[in-house]
Amino acid sequence: MNFHVISHTHWDREWHQTYQEYRVKLIRFMDELLDLLETSPAYTSFLLDGQTIVLEDYLEIKPNNRDRIGLLVKEGRLIIGPWYIQPDEFIPSGESLVRNLLIGQQIGDEFGPSMQIGYLPDSFGQAEQIPQVLKGFGINHALFWRGITDEETEKTDFWWVGPDGSKVLTTHLPLGYGNGRMLSKDFEQNLEIINENNSNLKDMATTSNILLMSGFDQRSANKDLPEIIDELNQYYAEQGSDFHVRLSRLQDYFEAISLESEKLENLSGEFRKGKNMRVHVSIASTRLDLKKKNFEVQNLYEKYVEPINSVSYLFGNHYDNDIINRGWKYMMQNHAHDSICNVCTDDTHQEMNMRYEFAKQIGESVQKTAVGDLLGNIKFDENKGMPLVVVNTLGEKRENIAEVTLHLTFKEFTLADTNGNEVPYQVVETKEENLNDKQIEIGVKNDDQFVFTTTIKFAAEVDGFGFSTYYVKEQAPMTNTFADVYQNGAFENEFIKVNIEKNGSLTIKEQTTGTIFKGLNVFEEGGNAGDEYDFSPPREDILITTDEAAPEISVVHNGPIFATVKIAYRMKFPVDTDVNSRSAEMKAATIETYVTVSRYEERVDVKTLIDNTVKNHRIRALFDTGITTKTHIADQQFGTVRRDNYLEQVEYWEQENWEEKYYPIYPQQKFVDVSDDHKGISILNKGLPQYEILNGEKPTIALTLLAGTDYMGKQELVDRPGRRSGLHVATPDSLLLGKHEMEYSILAHQGNEIKAGIGVKASEFTTPFMTVPLSVKSERGSLSENCTFIRVEGTEMAISAVKKCENDNSLLVRIYNTTNQPIDSAKVEINQEFFKTIKVVNLNEVSITELDERILFTANAIHLKDIRPNEVLSFTLS
Repeated sequence: MNFHVISHTHWDREWHQTYQEYRVKLIRFMDELLDLLETSPAYTSFLLDGQTIVLEDYLEIKPNNRDRIGLLVKEGRLIIGPWYIQPDEFIPSGESLVRNLLIGQQIGDEFGPSMQIGYLPDSFGQAEQIPQVLKGFGINHALFWRGITDEETEKTDFWWVGPDGSKVLTTHLPLGYGNGRMLSKDFEQNLEIINENNSNLKDMATTSNILLMSGFDQRSANKDLPEIIDELNQYYAEQGSDFHVRLSRLQDYFEAISLESEKLENLSGEFRKGKNMRVHVSIASTRLDLKKKNFEVQNLYEKYVEPINSVSYLFGNHYDNDIINRGWKYMMQNHAHDSICNVCTDDTHQEMNMRYEFAKQIGESVQKTAVGDLLGNIKFDENKGMPLVVVNTLGEKRENIAEVTLHLTFKEFTLADTNGNEVPYQVVETKEENLNDKQIEIGVKNDDQFVFTTTIKFAAEVDGFGFSTYYVKEQAPMTNTFADVYQNGAFENEFIKVNIEKNGSLTIKEQTTGTIFKGLNVFEEGGNAGDEYDFSPPREDILITTDEAAPEISVVHNGPIFATVKIAYRMKFPVDTDVNSRSAEMKAATIETYVTVSRYEERVDVKTLIDNTVKNHRIRALFDTGITTKTHIADQQFGTVRRDNYLEQVEYWEQENWEEKYYPIYPQQKFVDVSDDHKGISILNKGLPQYEILNGEKPTIALTLLAGTDYMGKQELVDRPGRRSGLHVATPDSLLLGKHEMEYSILAHQGNEIKAGIGVKASEFTTPFMTVPLSVKSERGSLSENCTFIRVEGTEMAISAVKKCENDNSLLVRIYNTTNQPIDSAKVEINQEFFKTIKVVNLNEVSITELDERILFTANAIHLKDIRPNEVLSFTLS
């Protein structure tokens, strides 16, 4: 048996200490490591945890050591990359995972070769799309610890197959990433470590190779390893044993098992079972305020900053990858598995919040400049009025509600398209303002600028990735011929009819099929005796719902374009919860829900405001689907995943002494859908990454809105018995006391989620039009006032990214199959006026020279056929 000793560290950049506190330790660790590698030739390699951010953090303090690091990397002795930071795999978006590797590889390339292994030693479960993401960078191997059990495989090595068919040779670590960390000068102890690992792993190994991971959290290099290994090998040789120990690299291990890879089994799907190691299945509910910020900043960069800069760049305007990637880095520094899962101290979470603010400030500033540059290239017609430019950064032609705030010197005005057709609008709010109050005065007082600040909503149409122009003109608007959206106690349009019941719940009738969905948006409040790692109920819980409530219901807005109704609950909740029960003392709290329906959309948009006054509890919105089915669909990175409504492990996890309860509580990206062949209902969300399926084959979707807890880690939880995770450190900020706002949407549809195009419609909810008024009326540029650059036909394919390439002047366009089913064909139309050359590239933006007969280029389109489930395709346009 060959024992591959991997000398490494697992470096949590922040956790129960802040980044700067850990960085003090990092500096000493790296200084000692460089000295060790330079003075000990026998120390042939050290694995720097698969993340290049540690190099950035170190060299900011010790820039003079860059060449020392570079030499060791080139010699293959300091193993760096491929990630920028060790990520959580479920909460970051698909683009975030791609950028994590893209930037990680860029940094690695500055020093020498990066390790081409998808090293994920501590992520809390493994996402289904990781094989495709890795293969997109030419990475053919993966290694992880958490989430897999003997229910999936009894072996350590296997082929992990993504939904698109991508395969990576994978090893999991049944004993974790520290099974060799106790190797020392104690020879007898070392023999015991070898024997114990051999006993536990020999039957699981598929070859005569076993990994001994000699390292742990924030652990310095074990400088005695060469001596320890020599002593062990001398002993085994004297004993005539076939044991051989070597200081090795992961690459060496994979080369060894690759020799027999043909006999390995194929496994597919996500791995989230906490049988032998915890994956913290309910971890997505902690600090939903920060997780919502993560969604907002990701969406800002992916759907606005980069696409709008790309369009502006087509006309010779500035596109600065460096500053945009700086914003991405701030964001991704929060994507470390401990960070984005929010299992840290309050101090650490406060620093995360600031990084989101830094990324937001950069993104919004870059976007503002790009918008101004873009508008300067459009030829407007001053005779038509004041232009409003509606920008669509999604790929499909869409008609959705646009919202814009105007500063006008007049109260009455018309809105028209470029052909002069008057467009109906509805005023949301009007107030008088002095714009001088928002301008700096230098030396003298500015003139007053009194205006009517008016916010309106209207139905806009844009013919793909591009923009349309509308004009505002001072004159009396046309007489409204539409009825109000809300009448006789119900919302109604051509798609749906929505009744608000006495208890505040919603009943939706889908007009095409006549299907009625009842019991939607019922609130459930219960105790949370868990910690930052896991929700866990008290042994004796008290559940409070709005089933029998009598809320105040009032109309906030009503008109021909949209209507909003407020539903206000005055509730009383137990003031606290511990592992045994909830307190008898009650305290008042409010839940206010604003339900909005527009004339032109199928969705029922919901904004819920919670004034949280009590500790250690959870509030969820419940949606009774009324459908009989054993499975459901959830949005994941680049497409969807089908999951079970009921998990049989919930019946035996305690008897088999699992580390934690395994039940149908799941992470999501933008939506979860329950449907059959005839009808369905989707719950879309903006930054609410957790749901649970209740009632098995009669599923109710439970969307987590708020979950408060007072400690990082606790012992002996109902759903996670035994030791605590993390430290028993108070985290009062994680109680989430105060006011919080959540946005989600209900979409009742005919057919299943694919026929209804939910993948695209969810993006329409999360990515509204950007509408920009222009006060200057004169002709400015040469670009048409309506322009489409790219159009994706159909409802299955969507754009994931439009950005400037990292290393040349082309634009990168990434599209993906939003469904988990194959697609026969698809078409992406390209505006020939701007793009002449199209190339296929991988996720690392490197040209793919191998011919793919499924892809055909014509002068103005990309024609695709036989698109695989959840497949991601990237192109450069120049």
